Amino acid sequence: MSAYMIIRAKLSDPQKFGAYSAAMPAAVSAAGGEYLVLGGGPEWLEGESDGSTVVVSRWPSRETAQQFWHSPEYAEIKPLRAGCGEFEVVLVDGLEGSG
Repeated sequence: MSAYMIIRAKLSDPQKFGAYSAAMPAAVSAAGGEYLVLGGGPEWLEGESDGSTVVVSRWPSRETAQQFWHSPEYAEIKPLRAGCGEFEVVLVDGLEGSG
């Protein structure tokens, strides 16, 4: 069953964040994930915008996403986002038979 990693990011230093942003697509792809939503200007249909962007990636399974999140490869990249903003990351399962 596919799993989805959903990230809300409120950037305080977009320029510094660029190094993290540039490194992630290849790392996600190499680990078996794919981006479905990558930033852009979200339209808030309910609630109030806090200026966050949204990123969604799809993974073959929850285990695959967790392996990436805890991998040495991601451990090398993750410090690039330190001090760049506030991040919320959630991992959810897709519907049975999806993806």
